Amino acid sequence: MINQLQEKYQLSLLMLLSFVAVLGVFPFVVIRYMAGNVTAAIMDIMIILGLIALVVYASYSKKIRIVSAIIAAFINIGVVVVIIENGIDSFLWVYPVFASTFILVKPLEALLINVVAGISLTVFSNAFDVISLVSYAVTIIMLSLSTFVYASHSAMQFRLLETLNTVDPLTDAFNRRALNTDMQAALANAERNDTQQLLAILDLDHFKMVNDKYGHAVGDQVLKDFVKITTSHIRKYDRLYRFGGEEFVLLISGINDDQHKSFIENLKKAIKKELKTPDGSAITVSFGVAAWQPKTTIDTWLQRADEALYQAKAQGRDCVVFSNKEELGTNPAL
Repeated sequence: MINQLQEKYQLSLLMLLSFVAVLGVFPFVVIRYMAGNVTAAIMDIMIILGLIALVVYASYSKKIRIVSAIIAAFINIGVVVVIIENGIDSFLWVYPVFASTFILVKPLEALLINVVAGISLTVFSNAFDVISLVSYAVTIIMLSLSTFVYASHSAMQFRLLETLNTVDPLTDAFNRRALNTDMQAALANAERNDTQQLLAILDLDHFKMVNDKYGHAVGDQVLKDFVKITTSHIRKYDRLYRFGGEEFVLLISGINDDQHKSFIENLKKAIKKELKTPDGSAITVSFGVAAWQPKTTIDTWLQRADEALYQAKAQGRDCVVFSNKEELGTNPAL
């Protein structure tokens, strides 16, 4: 989900910046053509058409990061070429272009691009026959460093916003908003690539008794410990979500039929071994598991897993039940 949020945010910035750039450059196409500077007018048209083509490609391909980097390089090369061609008349374009680079790519990458473009201008442009090289260097350095600081701070704030939007504040598991988005992506991936996906609803057995006996502070700590234990025993690309109260959802991708039962059983055993009350008693977990099937929707997938969880509770808890009625660990010793 976090990557999707980043893509939407970056695409909106890309489209807005390109729109502003086209509006800013187009009048100069007319001005330069009317003044007889056909070469400069053609270069401006190429910049406009290039920006439009890249934004359209980004919208359809979803390769936002790559396209943004290409546009950053494109506009910096473009401004260097235009200044070399037109001299002092186009020199002021360097400032909005250098600032815009920080919107398109990561702050450190933008700073590097600015350094390369800035040095290229000092080497190849004759504008410094009129403009003070020292003044140019000082103003460009101040612009780049100021924008670098602002862009770095904005990126940090955006990461914080992403965390608040997708992570449960108590347990640090992902939340239901993230679950909905990730399930949509998992279903699309499974339909497109026939990739096996597994959804499990996990419920801490008799959790209310833990709260009643030890207090809600201990209950909260048990939930935090559960998340830490579970995430330490799943793969880095599996995802754990807090579904509500003591219920959690585990989304497992790319695991075949021969592995998923042993994977879930080993996870159940690890939680039972490591998750304890303050007096050392084991806290067990019941699992309701549903494998992806063609034409599955978010609602039907969750419903199948929830029905399996209900069966697990009815069979004495501390067990794993699959939605296809296959069941693991009906013996509480597992």
